[in-house]
Amino acid sequence: MQDILLITNTDSSEGFIKELLMNTSYGKIFSAFNYSDATNLLDVHEFDLVIINAPMRTELGDRLAKYAAQRTTTSIMFIARESTYLQTKELLTNFGVLCIKKPVVVKPFQNLLKCIETTRTKIHAMEKDHIEVLPMMDEIRTIDAAKWYLISKFNISESQSARTIDSFSVERELSRYAAAESILQGAIKEL
Repeated sequence: MQDILLITNTDSSEGFIKELLMNTSYGKIFSAFNYSDATNLLDVHEFDLVIINAPMRTELGDRLAKYAAQRTTTSIMFIARESTYLQTKELLTNFGVLCIKKPVVVKPFQNLLKCIETTRTKIHAMEKDHIEVLPMMDEIRTIDAAKWYLISKFNISESQSARTIDSFSVERELSRYAAAESILQGAIKEL
């Protein structure tokens, strides 16, 4: 991964998230504390990951997550307490935002970061080949959201989640995108 944009409301929560990222390779972490600063950074710099630790200082952060999802090819994580998580999860997941409920469990979070790194590698390869990625981001993010759903629900690795999506799509004769949408709607109850 290259650069990360972290939006949080306090320095202590910033430290906690940086600690979660310790085993991840990345360039720099840019910090912002409000919508305006974050959108300005998104408009002038390319990030591999945007992490929104809700709530932000002056608002919830869901508006920023939607902004980033609609205008960038970055992966977006929205970390929130249970009440906020339940309130925003369905809408943000439809935008391909990876929603994470606090408290953050380290092992699934690290598997999610592996998932994001894999996706970023694929996106960088497509961009290098001059393929227009933005129109494909809904599909890419939906598949990542389905992977995260499987990782968090069944405590499996990123590679196991990818294999589960692939086998589900083959069994049901669906595209990976359609399989991911079905999984997000609860099509897989157990592994």
